[in-house]
Amino acid sequence: MAVALLMERIVRGAYDGARRSGEIQPLQWSILRYLQSYPPERRTLTRIAAYLDLTHAPISRAIRTMGARGLVEMDDNPDDARSHIVSLTECGRAALRADPIRKIADRIAILPEADRLAMRRALRGMALDKGD
Repeated sequence: MAVALLMERIVRGAYDGARRSGEIQPLQWSILRYLQSYPPERRTLTRIAAYLDLTHAPISRAIRTMGARGLVEMDDNPDDARSHIVSLTECGRAALRADPIRKIADRIAILPEADRLAMRRALRGMALDKGD
């Protein structure tokens, strides 16, 4: 339990600003990172929801909010008239340059290599074995 609580503390610390309603929230950061990493054909609501292991509703709400804030835009999907392609705007790309997850990455980067490798193995194991 102690390790889980430490992990929670580290992650919460990275998202200090997300406590204010006008700030980018953790789910929105996850969506921004996804959009930065995947090609247009994979940037649909369905694909984003599947990747984040969430239902469509919270993803749709987050994307609407992000669109209203100018972080993302939606275009018709040329391959499927029922869906849209979600893309980063310049504002969204600028936001990612201040991604709070970098705080955690920087802390990991200063660990000895053996510790980084052990952490990577442990976290991959946890991510792949969701306890289902």
